[in-house]
Formats: sequence, C-alpha cells, structure tokens
Amino acid sequence: MAFEYTENMPHDEDDASDASSDVTELEEYDFPDHFFERDGRLFHSHGTLPYPLPVDGPEQARLNNIHKILRDTVEFHYLGPVPEVLSDPRTRQKRVLDLCTGTGRWPMDMARLFPRVKIYGLDIVPIATRRPERHVQFEIHDITERFRWSNGAMDFIHARNIDLAVTDYPELLREVARLLRPGGLFFSGEIGRYIDFAHGSSFDLARQAPRARSFFQVVNHSLELRHLVPIADKIPSFIQQSQQFTVPTIQTFHIPVGDWHRNPVMKRVGKMYLAALKDFAESLKPMLREAGISQHEINTLVTGFIEDIEHVPGLVGVYHTAWARKL
Repeated sequence: MAFEYTENMPHDEDDASDASSDVTELEEYDFPDHFFERDGRLFHSHGTLPYPLPVDGPEQARLNNIHKILRDTVEFHYLGPVPEVLSDPRTRQKRVLDLCTGTGRWPMDMARLFPRVKIYGLDIVPIATRRPERHVQFEIHDITERFRWSNGAMDFIHARNIDLAVTDYPELLREVARLLRPGGLFFSGEIGRYIDFAHGSSFDLARQAPRARSFFQVVNHSLELRHLVPIADKIPSFIQQSQQFTVPTIQTFHIPVGDWHRNPVMKRVGKMYLAALKDFAESLKPMLREAGISQHEINTLVTGFIEDIEHVPGLVGVYHTAWARKL
C-alpha cells in the first residue's frame, strides 16, 4: 500500500521554509528505511535517535489512549493563551508545530478547533493518519536535528511526551526559540517517569507499592544508559535559564491509576491509564533486555509492577506542564 508522506520537506504555500518542496510516496518496500523488527516488535530504524519504544500497532494504540487520558485530565486540548496566539490570521496564516506527533491525534483535534491555522506534526516514523485534514501536514524529522523552517516561522510549538527522544533539552529549546516569532507560545507536557500517591494520602510508596517503585527505578537506570534522564520537573528551569521566554506558567495534574477515583470521568481515565501503564511495561521489555537484564528478572519486575498498580488504591501518575511566550 502506498501513501503520501512529507519527508523533511514543505508542502505549503508560504516562504517560511529553507528547503525546497517535495513530497515522497512511501511504498511497502520503503518501510525498511524507517522500521526494523526485534523481539517480535517494530522499532524506528533511525540510528542516532535514542527513542527506546516500539512504533507498532500496540504501541500506537497506547499513544492514542495517552492522548485521550491527557485531554480528559487537563479537560481540553491545550493550556495557555492559545486562542490569543492563533487569532486574527488576516496578515498571514498562523502556524503550529507539534513535536513527536506520533499517531497525529493532537494535530487533528486542533485542526478542527482552528480550521484556518496550518498545523505541522513531526515524528521520526510515518505512523500518523494517512488522511489528515487539509491544513494538517505530517513530516518525518528527527527533532534532535535542526528544523527546516526559517527564524520566527512558528506561532505555537507543542512538545508533549517527548522526553524519550531528547537527550539535550536546553539545545532543543534554543531551536524552539529560533523558530518562534516574538510573542509565540511554547508548551511542554511530560508525564513523570515515576508513580506517586494522590495528594492528602499518608501512604508511603516504598512500603505500599515497592514493586511499582522498583520498576521505575530500573527503567530510569536503563534509560539513563541511553542518556535519557528524567526531566519532567526540570523543564520550567530550562525555560527560564534559556532567557528566551517569559517566566513559565507551571501546572501539575494527577492521573489516577485504576478505578479508585470518585469522579466518574477520572474513574474512567484511571482505568485507561492502568491499561496504558501495562502496555508501557510490555513495550519496555526489549529495551530492558538490551540493558543486560535477564528475561526472568524482567518478567518478575513487570509482574510485580502490574500487581501493585492493579491492587494498591490511590496511585497516580504526575503530568508536568509549563508554557511560556517567546520574548
């Protein structure tokens, strides 16, 4: 099956790009250029990018669930002054850039809210929808490399759950600052690579959910071997230290794990997040094997993690968000 997908090239009417226009059509025999199979899972084949998770059907389903979970947790598709930033397109078409777009659900949802705005989604592999809205464009790009657009080309840059693809966040912020026009908006949202108890709980994680705690300790150690250190709570400091943005507005949100929450919406979110965490653990198994952990140790680790998150009430994931405007 063939489908059109833009590979690091523009396909728009403006002159904001430094590259020439070309659209590539991917055939089945082109797929080895983007994917390879290991341990029965499909991974990206970009040699320098440290992203450790598969990019196959089960992982895409998990990404789609995470999109719904975060939308319902935040209660909308965005935080910050997005309508203000994207309003009045009479002078020129406003542009949004979504980093590590994955299956492209966020750009597609935003396209329905802002039908006059051009929205780009970047990812290292072509797993986004093949039938985007007419003003949505997906491109293949490694976000650790320079973007093709000229200075000040973007009005809003959205970076959600990109921490497994970036080893130098301050360097990425410099490129983000280059791309944003003065007054443009940057948003960061990262789910912390840990688990916690909800506010007001007197439980101790080390005592009540030790296997869930150990799971994230082992996972983070394995990720650090790829130079992927936990940064979810450090991004506001990175934004301030860059001296390119206003003081960031910071918000954190608790995502329940399981159905213990009293609110019906959050109860449903908790069920979805429990399933997503199970899928996340399964997707991490090839990386853990690559880190030198035996299959028996991995099975014990994952089984214990799942038993804790299934049976210990009050557990939450923590979603760290920050937004700021370009000076």
